[in-house]
Amino acid sequence: MSEQNVIANQKKILKNQRTILANQNEIKKNQETIKKNQAAILKNQGSLQTIIKNQEQILAAVTK
Repeated sequence: MSEQNVIANQKKILKNQRTILANQNEIKKNQETIKKNQAAILKNQGSLQTIIKNQEQILAAVTK
């Protein structure tokens, strides 16, 4: 392999490593977003449970 080929391959490797790093950063960002969304979902589920409980109490009171 000529020196030019070695240099060309090293440049390709560097470019690929930069791409990998960028992708890893994007994955990390997406994972953080997922974590936030999961927390919001749990909060919403708690709110929904409260709403259902309230509706059941209202229905029980109305049907007495």
